[in-house]
Amino acid sequence: MLNFWRRFFARITDYGVFYLTGVLLSVILPFEFDESFYFLYALVTPLLWIPIEAYLIAKWGTTPGKRLFRMYIPNLSFQQSLHRACFLRSRPGTIRTETIGRWRYMVALSLALVCGSSLFVGKNISEVAVRYEEGVMASSWIEYASDDGKFTVQFPKEPEVATQTVPVPNSNQTLNLNEVKAKQSDHTFSVSYLELPKRWRIFSASTLLKGAMKVVAGHMPQAQLLDKKSVKHKSYPAVEFRMKEGEKEIDGRLILVGSRVYKVMVTHPQGLEGEEQHKAFLNSFDLQSAK
Repeated sequence: MLNFWRRFFARITDYGVFYLTGVLLSVILPFEFDESFYFLYALVTPLLWIPIEAYLIAKWGTTPGKRLFRMYIPNLSFQQSLHRACFLRSRPGTIRTETIGRWRYMVALSLALVCGSSLFVGKNISEVAVRYEEGVMASSWIEYASDDGKFTVQFPKEPEVATQTVPVPNSNQTLNLNEVKAKQSDHTFSVSYLELPKRWRIFSASTLLKGAMKVVAGHMPQAQLLDKKSVKHKSYPAVEFRMKEGEKEIDGRLILVGSRVYKVMVTHPQGLEGEEQHKAFLNSFDLQSAK
């Protein structure tokens, strides 16, 4: 019975280590992952682990979890290990166990429970890492607060403030666009906002954001829209977009708060360098009234 639990917790440890590694990679990679990703990843972890387990057993006769509990399956080829990892009826090889002391067993059991629990808190781990990234950025950047715009955001240095007018597509009207921006090297970080006409307020949030996206595109005629998707920004309806203008790329977010639309945007050279900094800037935008 003891050997059964050793095997069980060894496998839970392996699954947890593999899953946790994937979650940490999801933080580093320049992509957004929603809650469904972590749920599906947890479900398919046992299947994804099969070829890795087979390779480790064929190469070293054990896996991280089995080694933690001093269990080995020597002298198996990769094909035999793969056959065994698939839980087929006839499983090649014999598990060799070594004596494990009470204290080592307790430590191993604790590690197994920690690794296993990662299968249920993947998204939380990712969010903690993102918050840490924002905290590191905030320690060297300055917080800018706009009384007129009623927002706060982190800038790399003191920003410049300007007001301009933008044309409304298919109309003779213009809208006042208030903009706050700061340049750092070859990056430009900006926040702009405008008040929507009263007659527009009867439309749904998705319709208003769609119209605002057209205004943005019309204001940058040389830019090409690469991607856009509907998201939430701290419970507010928003559209996240990516554009290309010449040799520059633009990562931005349109956020609808009542009758006001905010545009938070980073203009940067093409490529993925600094992606986490861009994301941290977008996420640092907050409404004063929400605090």
